[in-house]
Amino acid sequence: MRVLVATSPWPTHYFVVQPLAAAFRAAGHEVLVVAQPSMADLVTRSGLPMAAVGSDIDLVEIRRKTLSQELKARQKPEDPARADDGGQVFGTWQRAALANLDPVMELARAWKPDLVLADTMCPPGLVAAQELGVPGIRHLWGWDFFGSAGSEKILAALPGFYDPYRAYGLDVQGDPALRTVDPCPPSLQPPASPARLQVRYVPYNGAGRAPGPELRRRDKSTPRVCLTWGRSITRIMGERAFLLPRVIRALDGLDIEIVVAADAASREHLGELPGNVRVLDSPPLHLVLGDCDAIVHQGGSGTVFNAIRAGLGQLAISHMADQDNISAALAESGAGIHLQGEQADEQAIRAAVIRLLEDPEIRTAADRLRAEMLSQPTPAHVAAELAELATASTHH
Repeated sequence: MRVLVATSPWPTHYFVVQPLAAAFRAAGHEVLVVAQPSMADLVTRSGLPMAAVGSDIDLVEIRRKTLSQELKARQKPEDPARADDGGQVFGTWQRAALANLDPVMELARAWKPDLVLADTMCPPGLVAAQELGVPGIRHLWGWDFFGSAGSEKILAALPGFYDPYRAYGLDVQGDPALRTVDPCPPSLQPPASPARLQVRYVPYNGAGRAPGPELRRRDKSTPRVCLTWGRSITRIMGERAFLLPRVIRALDGLDIEIVVAADAASREHLGELPGNVRVLDSPPLHLVLGDCDAIVHQGGSGTVFNAIRAGLGQLAISHMADQDNISAALAESGAGIHLQGEQADEQAIRAAVIRLLEDPEIRTAADRLRAEMLSQPTPAHVAAELAELATASTHH
C-alpha cells in the first residue's frame, strides 16, 4: 500500500504526524511525504523520503499579517461581531495553505497513493484524496474543531472552505476527511464526531542529541523546572511575547534548578543568568523532561503533549487563540495552570510555579492525564486500522 503524507511547512505539525507515518513504513507500506522545499532537511532527517513541490510559503509571516484580526477575535470570542475577524483570518490562511495545491495534485496523480494522511494545515492532501477516490485522513496537531461533533456546521460557515474542491470539479459536503486522527487525550478535546480516531501521542521533536550525563539528577531533593519557548510566537508577535527572561526573573531566589531548552536565537535574548540556570541548545524536548518536576511554556500543543507524556504539572502562558484553547483545557483538567500573556507578571508566574511544585492535586491530575494518553491505541495499531480501511475502500 502507498501512503502519501501531506504536511504543512510548520515543523511542529510534522513532528506530531511523523510517528504514524513511520509506523506505516515499519509495517511494510510505501510512504512518501510531500511538502514545500524548505521542509526537505527536517523531513529526511526524520527517516522518511520526501518529494519537494511548489514554492516556499512562510506561514509565520502570514500569521503576522493576520495578527490584528486574530487578536480582536480572541478578545471577545463570544461576540458575533468578532466572527468576521475570525473568518477573514481563516480565509487568509486557506489561501496560503492552498498556494501549492496544483503541484501537490500533480504529484498525487503520478504517484497514485492508496491513502492520504494530511496535516490539518495542509488541505491539498484532502483535495487530492477526494479526486483520486482514496481515503483522506486528517491528522491533528492540537485542539480540534474540525473533527468535533459540530464540525459540519463549523466547516460550512468557514469562508471558501470548499472552494478548492469545487475548482477540481468535486462536490464535497460535510467533512472531506474520512477519519480524523487525534493524538490529544480525549478529555482535553471538544466532543468528538464518530469519525475521530484516537492515537497515542509518541514524542518526536526532530533529530538531535540527548543531553549529556552532567544533566542527570543525582539529588532529587531540589526540584527541577524546565523552561521552553517556541520562536514562532516571538516571530509573530515580536519580543514582547518572548517571556523567558521574565520567567527567569520571576523564579529568582527559589530553591530550584532551572533547565532552559532554547535555540541559539533565544539564548541571545536571555541576558545574564543566575547560577541555578542551565541552558541547553535545542535538545529534543522529551529527552529533557523525564528528569523535571514541572514545566513553563508558551502553550503550544506539541509542548503540552510532551509534558503530558512526562507526567508534569504545567504553566502555560498563551498569546494566541490556538494556545488559549489547549491551555484552558489543560487547566480545567487540573494538570496545569493557564495564564494569558497579558496576565503573566512576575508575581503571577512565581506563584503559579510554586503551586505546581507544592500542590499534590496537580501531580495527581498530571498522572491521570498521562495514563489517559498512554491508554490510547499505538501508532502501529492505528496504521493497521487505516490500512484495512484503505483496502476496504479499494474493494468497494
